[in-house]
Amino acid sequence: MDKGRAGTGGPVVRAAHVRVSEEVIPIGAPALEGAAGGPTVRIVREGDVIQMLEVVCSCGERIRIRCDY
Repeated sequence: MDKGRAGTGGPVVRAAHVRVSEEVIPIGAPALEGAAGGPTVRIVREGDVIQMLEVVCSCGERIRIRCDY
């Protein structure tokens, strides 16, 4: 990952290091017994362009990752 900073102050992942896939990949620790389920990732598109990834933890926390091409 590049150590440079984007406009929001976060690290920048260059497009050459990203691939788009419909494959489901578990992220984070396994959900605790009785939890509402594992984390989910939602892709936000504008036409064919991915604008943002929204990661929702099983605890309800949301992390939005803006895609800047």
